[in-house]
Amino acid sequence: MDLHFLTDLLVVFALGGLVVYGLRQLRLPAIVGLLLAGAVMGPHGLSLVSDTHRVEVLAEIGVVILLFTIGLEFSLSQLLRMSRIIVGGGGGQVLLCIAAVAGATLWIGGGLGKPVFFGFLAALSSTAIVLRLLGERAQLDAVHGRISLGILLFQDLCIVPLMLIVPFLAGQGGSVGQLLFTLVKAAAVVVGVVVAAKLLIPPILVRVVGTRSRELFLTLLLVLCLGTAWLTSLAGLSLALGAFLAGLAISESEYSHQAMAEAIPFRDAFGSLFFISIGMLMDAAFLIANLPLVLIVVVALVAIKAVTCALPVLVLGYPLHVAVQVGLGLAQVGEFAFVLSRSGLKLGLIASDEYQVFLSASVLSMIGTPFLLYLGRKAAEKLPQTRTAAAAGTDTAGAAPGHALSHHVIIAGYGVNGQNLAHALASAGIPYAILEMNPETVRAARARGEPLHYGDCTKLAVLENLGIARAKMLVVAISDATSTRQAVSIARTANPDVFILVRTRFVSEIEELRGLGANEVIPEEFETSVEIFARVLHAFEIPRNVILDFVGKVRGDMYEMLRQPRTGRSSVLPIASSFAGTQVESLEVRPGSPGAGKTLLELEVRGKTGASVLAIRRGANAHPNPNPNERLREGDVLLVMGNRSALDAALSLFDPEVPIG
Repeated sequence: MDLHFLTDLLVVFALGGLVVYGLRQLRLPAIVGLLLAGAVMGPHGLSLVSDTHRVEVLAEIGVVILLFTIGLEFSLSQLLRMSRIIVGGGGGQVLLCIAAVAGATLWIGGGLGKPVFFGFLAALSSTAIVLRLLGERAQLDAVHGRISLGILLFQDLCIVPLMLIVPFLAGQGGSVGQLLFTLVKAAAVVVGVVVAAKLLIPPILVRVVGTRSRELFLTLLLVLCLGTAWLTSLAGLSLALGAFLAGLAISESEYSHQAMAEAIPFRDAFGSLFFISIGMLMDAAFLIANLPLVLIVVVALVAIKAVTCALPVLVLGYPLHVAVQVGLGLAQVGEFAFVLSRSGLKLGLIASDEYQVFLSASVLSMIGTPFLLYLGRKAAEKLPQTRTAAAAGTDTAGAAPGHALSHHVIIAGYGVNGQNLAHALASAGIPYAILEMNPETVRAARARGEPLHYGDCTKLAVLENLGIARAKMLVVAISDATSTRQAVSIARTANPDVFILVRTRFVSEIEELRGLGANEVIPEEFETSVEIFARVLHAFEIPRNVILDFVGKVRGDMYEMLRQPRTGRSSVLPIASSFAGTQVESLEVRPGSPGAGKTLLELEVRGKTGASVLAIRRGANAHPNPNPNERLREGDVLLVMGNRSALDAALSLFDPEVPIG
């Protein structure tokens, strides 16, 4: 039995874990540790791994599963809403980057093919690294997170045409007609996969879930993920794109949450292998010998990519600080660029020494990604509120209506929570104004008459223009944790009396947000739990005021009750047990029954049967606690409470033809 590969995996995970643990103690990102571990154990380091090819294969599976889980978190309707970002932002970034890099490397010589090829290599960013880091920071739902995802998806779609164009750059390609045919075929495969997935996957999932077999469900997920990736690869598309489409198809079903839970362990384990395999590419000896040149290339590469990624974001109408975060977050070289570089090496578009410079610079740019994201966040905090030309039509928060409002509610964020709150406030006649960073959302909502304003809730001038000094309440319902903290702090300084309500994702953020000035913090983590246990207690017939008191205590102590281990039984359930046997039923006053035309007093319902009439429904109107002199009519529906025998006795008063017992 060959145990060499098992030994390699043991070395990979053990050394990788040790390096990550050490760097985590220094508060450095785990991805940096995995990349460095790969450099140490790889063929250019200590050569601790003998079969790097098998590790690379498993690493590719890691990327596939990562994109599968990203697809699970989205839906086709979300992607359609992001089409402007994907095409405009992604297309603009790729074209600008290719043009900028080609122009900067024309002096190298070798015709136009080589500089354009260098542009191809630089245009792609690392989907795996960026999405992993944004996910760890809970920023995938933030504005810059959604834009980054859209650009990365476009880059993944570009891999096919770029791979097909590379031979043309080397003077070895076929006809233009063949190129166009291949591109059309690839597009047809994408459409076919999406349509087939929408039609075939839901009924298959229903049958598999009906078996109640977790093993079968997990097997189906792996088949769908890897099978779709394999099918798209046959058409020249990337494996990762196929996996994303598979996840996207499942995301439309009610089983997406369970699918995500099953896929996460595979994603984390295989994803770690991917980052280690990238680190193995680095030749430390070459890097040290050519350190000045490599550093110059890294700095130039990061600068060009940051600018070319940020410019399309600005053109789309997003503010400068969002563009800066997107630009710096996508300023590394992507994993698929290594595939392109190998093709260019075989075709003579890149020399062996240039290839080593590219590899070294690429891995360094990947290692630097966590720090660039941090730098982008810090830079965004210091940048002033800006209004781009494309956003001018949305009307910023500096418009006059903000000055006319008083005793109103300011809603920061127009997602699902913001929309529901706005609808409720409008129904109640309470004045409100909404802040939103997505210019498209602002335009669409303002067209419907919503008081939506384009602006950043972390900027004092924006809040002042919306009348924060006169506002009754500020509701912060955005997905960016850092921006949420900033908004709370600034609003509290601007108006010490305003009531600030914040929605956050994690309970761990409650104390800090309250310390910054939030009056009420609602964490998504535990609010679902509160709703669940309230309904469970209701099902056990716990009195409503007891449930409300219990919920109030949970929220009042910042959910501490749910965070602490259970210390003993409550006295709530014995209350319910004392009502055992008590039931509530609805009874209809049937034509010809003894109760028709008589009052409750005349019928003596309680005295004769032991049951109590709680309410009467007549047509569309309900009358709780009915007057004893209320005369009953045929068709009335009574809500009656009592034990089983009392309800049966009451039934005879209103429908004597129904047999009792």
